[in-house]
Amino acid sequence: MKNNGAVTGTISSKDEEYTIPQGHHDGSGKVGISATEKEKIIPDNIREGITLLGVEGSMSGTEDAKPQAKTVTPSTKEQTVLPDSEEGYNYLSQVVVKAIPYNESENPAGGTTVTIG
Repeated sequence: MKNNGAVTGTISSKDEEYTIPQGHHDGSGKVGISATEKEKIIPDNIREGITLLGVEGSMSGTEDAKPQAKTVTPSTKEQTVLPDSEEGYNYLSQVVVKAIPYNESENPAGGTTVTIG
């Protein structure tokens, strides 16, 4: 049986497996997460309330979020309301649609005249 001594290896992705080579081992070998992947396991990269490999997350999910509130006036044409991305906004927190101007008045014929707009 081959004497492998101290065998070491790293894992770089969640689906990767390390295959232990056949043979005799001296018991001092180790397999661990690659240094590049370890550097990514920090609280800011893990959602708040989740603990991953002993690291408690602190990411809220709203980092760098810049909401915008807008008010729009209805029209007879379709409107798409988007945040002003050129000004740094990346989502809408609120959209207020103004009421359509509407007025009723009695007319000389005994009916009601409705004025919209």
